[in-house]
Amino acid sequence: MGYRQSEPSPLKSGLMHAGMSLGVFGGLAVALGAGLHITADPAAAGPRQTISLFGTTSGDADEKGPAFAAIRAADYDEDYMPADYPASGGMDLAYTELDGEGMRIDITGGQGGPIMAPAAGIRINGRLVQPGQSFGEVAAGAPSGAAPAGVPLKLNTAETAPKPASKAPADIYARPFSNPEGRPVVSLVIGGLGINSTQTKLAIDALPADVTLSFAPDASRLDYWIKMARADGHEVLIEVPMEAYEYGRMRMHPDTLTAGADKKANLAKLNQVLSRASGYFGVINYQGAKFGADTGSIEPIFDVLAERGLAFIDDGSVHKAFFGQVADTKGLRFARAAGPVDTRQSPQDIAAEFMELETLARQHGGAIGAGFAFPVTIEAASLWIDTLDEKGLVLAPVSALVPRSAEPVAQPLAERRELRTGSVGKAGLKTGG
Repeated sequence: MGYRQSEPSPLKSGLMHAGMSLGVFGGLAVALGAGLHITADPAAAGPRQTISLFGTTSGDADEKGPAFAAIRAADYDEDYMPADYPASGGMDLAYTELDGEGMRIDITGGQGGPIMAPAAGIRINGRLVQPGQSFGEVAAGAPSGAAPAGVPLKLNTAETAPKPASKAPADIYARPFSNPEGRPVVSLVIGGLGINSTQTKLAIDALPADVTLSFAPDASRLDYWIKMARADGHEVLIEVPMEAYEYGRMRMHPDTLTAGADKKANLAKLNQVLSRASGYFGVINYQGAKFGADTGSIEPIFDVLAERGLAFIDDGSVHKAFFGQVADTKGLRFARAAGPVDTRQSPQDIAAEFMELETLARQHGGAIGAGFAFPVTIEAASLWIDTLDEKGLVLAPVSALVPRSAEPVAQPLAERRELRTGSVGKAGLKTGG
C-alpha cells in the first residue's frame, strides 16, 4: 500500500505566512529606523529658539544650570497680576497654533484680550517675552524689542485703555469703546452660545470683537468659552432663564426665575446661574414674558444685580415687560434691544431687520439688536457689519449703550436714561424698541 501525504491545514499555512510577512517587514522597519538614527542630522528637523521665561540664579550658567522658579500667586506684583487670577495660584495655559513657526501661549483669566505675539516669542500674563529675555526682565519694564518684520502686534483696546476706577463688573469687564466723531452706533448681541461647540467657536472667530456674546448658563465648559471669547476681545453676558407663558413641549430650565415664586427660591436660582463663571459684565434675559410682567418678582432680582455692579440687558423679545421701569427705581444699569433680528431665519429677513436697526440708530443715536448663533445669523451679521463704515455707522459693544452709573429714581421714567457713545458729551440716546 502506497504512502499518502496529508494536505497542510489552511489555518496553519495562513499563520505561517503571516508570521513570515511580519518578520520581513519588521526587519525592514528596524533597519530603516537605525539608518535614520545614525545618518540623520537633528539640527535639520526645524528651527529652535530658547526663551528664558524666568530669571536665572547668579553665577555661571554652565556650572549651576538653569533655575526653576515656582509659580505662585504670591510671587507676582499687583501691577501685572490678573484681577481674576486663580486663588490656588495655578496658571491656565491656552496653546494656539500660529501661521509660520512657533507657538503662542496665553495665560487666561486676565482682563481684555491677548496681544497677538510674534511667533518667535510667547506671551505670559499679558507680557510679551522675546528670545533672550526672561519674564522677570519684561515684568520689571525692560524693553521687549521690535517685532520681526512682517509680524504686526495686534493690541486689544482693553490693554491700552486706562483701568477704570470702578470695581463693578459692568465697568471692569466691558469692552472699551470710542466714537470721537459722534456717529450713530449699532450694537449686536449673539446669544445661545456654549451649547453647540461648532457654532460657539464660529461666532467667536467669525464676528468682530465689538459684537457682544451671551452664553447659556447650562453650557458645558462655560468658563472656558467665556475666557476664549474674552481672549478674542469680545465682552460677554450670561443668560438668565425667566418664566414664559408657554413652553410647549420644552421643559422649563431648572434655574428658571418664576413669577410669584418665593423670593429666596428665585435668588437661589439666580446665584446658581451667576456662580457658573466669571468675566461677564452683565446678564440678559432668556424668554421671560410671564416673569417680566410681575414687578414684585423682578425687584429682588434687580436689587442683587445692582448691588453686584452688573448690567441688565433686555433682549427686546418681550413687549410688555417692566424691566426698564424697575431698573430705574433700583439704579440698575439697563439697556433694551430693539428686538430679535433672526425670528425668521432667512438671509433676506435678517438683512431687513438690520436695516430697521440702522434706521433706529439714525433716529435715536444708537440701537441694539439681538440674535442667536445660527449659522445664517452669523453669516448675515458678518456681511452687514462690513457695510457699516460706508453707511456712516459705528459698531459698538452693547456696554457702550449702557450708562456708566445709575441713580435710583422715585418713579419710573417715561423714557430711557441717556446713553453714552464714547463722545465727550451726553448724546441722549435711546436704544429703540
